[in-house]
Amino acid sequence: MKSDITEIKQRVHALLKELERIETQEREAKDMFPLSELKVHVTRYVKENDITIDTFCELAMISKATLYVAFNSPGSTKCATIESIISVFGNYRLYIGRDDAS
Repeated sequence: MKSDITEIKQRVHALLKELERIETQEREAKDMFPLSELKVHVTRYVKENDITIDTFCELAMISKATLYVAFNSPGSTKCATIESIISVFGNYRLYIGRDDAS
């Protein structure tokens, strides 16, 4: 019986360590966002930095029309365009991952 308790304690300890690792990873990844939220992040950036959408587009080296196309259909937008947009935010990188909803 004592060995059963020891084994359970070891398992619980291992699970707690894994949970702590996952929580740390989530905190570090908090700046990640899905492309569907691109408009939200651009809008927030423009407001926080007190610039216009036109200025944002100049920084991204894209037209305003291209930006609005990216807002409306980010999944159909060229990767180079998305990378130009997120480069304005600073040290961001485009990643591809599985959808959590699947």
